[in-house]
Amino acid sequence: MKETIYVMARTSQQRRLAAVKPRGTVVVLSAVVSVLCAVAALGFAASPDSGQSAPLELKMPVSLWTRHEAFHAEFIKATKDTGKVGDAARAIEKLGATHFPKAKDVFAPLGLLPRLAEGKFTPEMSEAIKVAEKLRASLPQIHGEHRELLAGLKRLGEAAKEEGKTDYVRFAESLSLHIQEEEEVLYPTVLLIGDYVKRKLDKR
Repeated sequence: MKETIYVMARTSQQRRLAAVKPRGTVVVLSAVVSVLCAVAALGFAASPDSGQSAPLELKMPVSLWTRHEAFHAEFIKATKDTGKVGDAARAIEKLGATHFPKAKDVFAPLGLLPRLAEGKFTPEMSEAIKVAEKLRASLPQIHGEHRELLAGLKRLGEAAKEEGKTDYVRFAESLSLHIQEEEEVLYPTVLLIGDYVKRKLDKR
């Protein structure tokens, strides 16, 4: 009987989480973090790219870029709302306008993951080290911006509930969850990539 209640409770919790989970969430990156940690610890010898490989370019993964663009577009739409939702969105408009564009550069090293997973490595990947070091230095500021954004999104969500605007309720919940994903998965992965690339270059 206890086991049945536990299963039902767990199923209910999973349904609640699924309701606010943004489409295409890259939670798989948490597994990538573990793999890269293991690779670095074992001193895995990454093979150099052959001359037939495409030119290296640090670029934010398309799937992640698309989600960020969707979040940004919805945020801009919220700022134009004439009700309390608009007031709440405009209260954090300046912060959002400076925060969203940073993602393109900050998450660019994530584009190296497919090559690193194939054991490929080139000296040009050193650009990822610069991005990671810049991110590491700016994390306190980023965390502060996130706290303000989360507080503002909470107010936006409450205003949306009050006005019966369910689309904005879901938006506030999804963006809040994505911010959590950035701190728990995406930023650590960028830092790990930078450390891994630096270690490989030091061994050359």
